[in-house]
Amino acid sequence: MSDDLEEINFDYIVLGTGLIESILAGSLARIGKKVLHLDSHQHYGSNWSVFGFRELIKWYLDRTQEIEEQVIEGDLSINYERSYSSNFKNVQLKICGDKLVTKELEEGNSAENLSKKPSNEADKALFDAYFKLTSSTENELPCEMKLFNYLLKNSRSYNLDTTPKLLGAREELVDILIRSGVGRYLEFRNVDDVYIFDDSIKFFEKVPSSKEDVFTNKSVSLVEKRKLMKFLTFAMEYDIKDPLFEGTDNLNYGQFLTEKFKITGKLKNAIIYAIALVNEKVSIKHGLDRTHQFVRAMGRFGKGAYLCPLYGGASEIAQAFCRVCAVYGGIYILNEALERYVIDEKTNKCTGIITKEGKEYKGQKIIAGIDYLNYSWLPHEDNLSTWISRAILVTDTRLETINCEGLSYSIFPPGSEAGNIDEPIYGIHQNDEIMACPKNQYVTYLWTTSKNEDALKKAIDLLTSQGKQPFINVFYKQRVRNLNMFENSGKLPKNIIPCSDPDATLDFETAIKEARNLFYECESSDAEFMPSVEQENEDTFD
Repeated sequence: MSDDLEEINFDYIVLGTGLIESILAGSLARIGKKVLHLDSHQHYGSNWSVFGFRELIKWYLDRTQEIEEQVIEGDLSINYERSYSSNFKNVQLKICGDKLVTKELEEGNSAENLSKKPSNEADKALFDAYFKLTSSTENELPCEMKLFNYLLKNSRSYNLDTTPKLLGAREELVDILIRSGVGRYLEFRNVDDVYIFDDSIKFFEKVPSSKEDVFTNKSVSLVEKRKLMKFLTFAMEYDIKDPLFEGTDNLNYGQFLTEKFKITGKLKNAIIYAIALVNEKVSIKHGLDRTHQFVRAMGRFGKGAYLCPLYGGASEIAQAFCRVCAVYGGIYILNEALERYVIDEKTNKCTGIITKEGKEYKGQKIIAGIDYLNYSWLPHEDNLSTWISRAILVTDTRLETINCEGLSYSIFPPGSEAGNIDEPIYGIHQNDEIMACPKNQYVTYLWTTSKNEDALKKAIDLLTSQGKQPFINVFYKQRVRNLNMFENSGKLPKNIIPCSDPDATLDFETAIKEARNLFYECESSDAEFMPSVEQENEDTFD
């Protein structure tokens, strides 16, 4: 495709279609800048990708292979595949059980069709590679092989998110989607319920997250309900000059809840970890700001305070911004292998990039996901990145310990029976209404930054019983690097703007904040970040 592109000079070249890069591409095109947007993969999303089953298997198999690209420090090369692959470790994928296959056979498909290897050559290669990796034969695991064929056949019915997040109804990103018209390319569902794990009963209890919940929740005593309503009312319109703040300078948020509102125990955990989504040691102001945002968000688009994009989270939002970029003249090339940067040694500025096919594109500024940066520009201290442990589960029954059929999120607070002593475990629970899976199936995402390597698997044991195990299990650790790692490094060329990896937070606040800040780093303060469309937009997503 690049051979057919006559234009080679651009205001901005954007490398990678991750969320932050895509928001920047769309916002820059909206103000009239010439944008070339490249991705070395054939799908959108970069480190924020969403996969069907077929793509998930390929991603898994690729993570088990050694990348042959050689890294030579200082040669200006772009070793994207090696860099991307290094973001994931301890990747495991397992399919098990034949209940789904039985259902499929009952619908009229012959057992013989599911027992044979796929006729499609690409699918056959995935089939052979996966079972070779598991050291299995057809005689050893006939049910798993039938299930594998079933999942390949229904691959497009799955949208499995490698970096799941929810969109707060009062987040800045929501206002941008409405104001700019980007929201018209997206569909959302309201997240109805919030749950927190209670060790004493080994069950997830519903967090009162609306006035209706406060009055109907049977797990919260009448005294606690009064405390909660008093506190939520205070958080809704709190004033830092309120006399209640006197003598609180040395208190953290958890201590503030206890001393000023007599909130302790399970209710305290629910407010801190499930509503504010913070640590109890954060400042009072930060905790109240997060709680305030949650309370204000309730009821904006439905009962809950969060929205979930259909067909996949950040990747779907990224594609919407890419679509806007294209509408305003941006040029897109996917599956474009890149060779190296071109640097002017006198000015230490990057003048462009060269593809593997030898095509040169010139840009005034280069915006890039960190995986596209040259190896020599990266700080290599281990403490400059963190790792998130993640799991994706697909089941054909609702999880036993959460009494919810619909869309929800959940928290194992620190110190829970899962063994996550230091950090919470977050969970998002989806079904076919989100287009995450076929009807009568359920997708659960779990993740944590806890240093306990066994915490996620213990959490899964608490969520499931031996007789109702997931038929797809995916485990992996994902690296997080942010812009702080480049502070005072002095290694990046002056006009290259890096974009952070997706982080461990539940929402999109850090991503949209970074995108806005980088936009104004690229452009003057006179420019408008994602300006309004000409016609008025209603405060809704159609």
